[in-house]
Amino acid sequence: MRKHCTASHQLGPSAWQPQALGRPRRGCLSTVDPVVRLAALRLKVTHPTWGPAVIRDELQQRASTRARRLPHPSQLAAYFQQFGSRLVQPQRHLRLPPAVTAVPDSDAGLVYQLDMQERLWLPQLGYFNVLNIRAPRWGITVGSYPHPAGMQRWNHKVNIAEAREDCRATFEQWGLPEVLQTDPDTLLVGVGNYPFPSLFVLWLIGLGVVHRLIARVIQNGSVERSHRTFDKQMLCGVETADWPTFLKHVAAEQVRLNERIPSRARACQGLPPLVAHPEARVPRRPYRRDQEDGLFEMQRVYAYLAGGRWLRHVTDVGQLKLAEHLWTVGKRFAGQTVVITFAPTCHEFVISTEAGQELKRIAATWLTETAIRGLPEPESC
Repeated sequence: MRKHCTASHQLGPSAWQPQALGRPRRGCLSTVDPVVRLAALRLKVTHPTWGPAVIRDELQQRASTRARRLPHPSQLAAYFQQFGSRLVQPQRHLRLPPAVTAVPDSDAGLVYQLDMQERLWLPQLGYFNVLNIRAPRWGITVGSYPHPAGMQRWNHKVNIAEAREDCRATFEQWGLPEVLQTDPDTLLVGVGNYPFPSLFVLWLIGLGVVHRLIARVIQNGSVERSHRTFDKQMLCGVETADWPTFLKHVAAEQVRLNERIPSRARACQGLPPLVAHPEARVPRRPYRRDQEDGLFEMQRVYAYLAGGRWLRHVTDVGQLKLAEHLWTVGKRFAGQTVVITFAPTCHEFVISTEAGQELKRIAATWLTETAIRGLPEPESC
């Protein structure tokens, strides 16, 4: 009787059904319902880059399998392994040099890492770019935003307006970070030596978010690894014929990764990110689009620019370029290097010689809150 009770606890009502004669079934998933086994195999064939934890979660979402006993991810892994290279592609496990360390964020508050994937392609949608944002403290992908970039050939990168709107969507759900960390992408930080900060950077500064540049790619390791996750999770086996459906698919997969799939991130300790860090659901620094007027402060921008020092070479016709604006200082300074600083009290750019002699002042009339925030210009009467 004890044997039957134990079997009932382990197998449920099926333990009381008549058992087949002969030797017990053996092998991977031999005791699992054939419906579950076949569904798992079909999922793996359709989505070869999905891992066993993702496939088990998908089985839990389907009406045909959710009520049946599901195998552990390790059992699924062993089952797929027996098919060899037809289902499982072995990958090298690379270890990073111990001397390379990430940018410390213990004293910087909440840090988001932002990076972009470019030139991705799906037959139904053409080329597209993806802007990814990660919060390493929680091990959470707080944003994945695809943007079309051409049907026949790749035409363009993510622009500042798209990056700004993607960040707004992330901030509304997860809150403002203390630091947004990126690589020196020309979209984000400008080009050339001594670049003038982009409107995107000035927008962050106005919101009270510090923009921090990394020196090495490994310092943004969390978001860099998320690119591979996006490829394996969002693009494998997708059959969407239009952008709205694809965006819904990406959002659903992001929820799956954050809420249900055990994470290998150090911050999660093998748990799903939002199970390990439920505090992430409540923003520490709330943000809403319709309240940005009260959150954004131009004084922060002026104070930030006051610490800047930009070197420029005067051309043969006495001109120089700063922030895509062409300024004239006079032919007598042709060939010289000048220093540009910002006077926060009068909102003017001061052009001086390297010795400190002031040459000219130019009002920063183009540097407005409307331009920085990407708002429509007010109509003139």
